[in-house]
Amino acid sequence: MIEISGGTYEAPAMSGVVTKPQKASSATHEAYFLEFAEMVRGLVTAPLMVTGGFRTAAGMDAVLRSGALDIIGLARLLAIDPEAPAALLRGQDSQQRVRPMKTGITKIDRMGIMEISWYAQQLKRIANGGNPRPHESASFALVRALVSSGWGTFRTRRLRS
Repeated sequence: MIEISGGTYEAPAMSGVVTKPQKASSATHEAYFLEFAEMVRGLVTAPLMVTGGFRTAAGMDAVLRSGALDIIGLARLLAIDPEAPAALLRGQDSQQRVRPMKTGITKIDRMGIMEISWYAQQLKRIANGGNPRPHESASFALVRALVSSGWGTFRTRRLRS
């Protein structure tokens, strides 16, 4: 299987920051990397998976039926709705929506750090047996991550001395 996903912190497709204009055909599709996947499809026979940008059951179904890819990866949606796959298999959209997290500070928003912190905290909550909090403040999650990270760094230094 070949999986296509991601972006970089300089061009974080996963946080909705567009660094170059999209073709009209790409903008009508939900997947961030569908155009690239279609190009790869012509070169490989391995199963092809795309993660990133899918929003609706209908959009996912249409892309799968087109043959452009074989598997759709869900990442952030699972952090806020662990039951989403069951709904999607029934042809229903998730009740939750992946949304961009923005501070209004361009440099921070382009790094995607607030989104990464927010979604990581949702996953940690689920891993600890809790429920995600899809309406939790992203700014609060960022502050909590910075405080937690700072304390962890301080504790590590104390252990070394």
